[in-house]
Amino acid sequence: MPAPAPSPRIRRLADLGPHPPASQRLQAQLAQSPWIGQGSLVCRPLLRRVGRRKVRKGPYYLWTCKLKGKTVCVALSRSQYLLLAQAIRNNRRTQKLLERMQALTLKTILRKVPGVRKRK
Repeated sequence: MPAPAPSPRIRRLADLGPHPPASQRLQAQLAQSPWIGQGSLVCRPLLRRVGRRKVRKGPYYLWTCKLKGKTVCVALSRSQYLLLAQAIRNNRRTQKLLERMQALTLKTILRKVPGVRKRK
């Protein structure tokens, strides 16, 4: 009985063959991602004491993020707040798409590329 033909060596990602349809769909969704932003937003109404009464002030819109290892907090206008909220939502959606693409890549490599022989 002849030995099975060895599978061709896969040395580059291009050698894995065409992308599966699921990967192509994820890439298409990723290409449609508009503006993206990172950080956290807060809408803070405040009560200030003026004389003996409490007066409602604000709301104050704040954006916080890490830049070059430092936490930065920036006051925003309402329109800036609303647009940045959309950008942050888009960023979170993009991150989820990237996680799914990474899982699919790993699954494909483990399935198509021969690995080490298991002892048990």
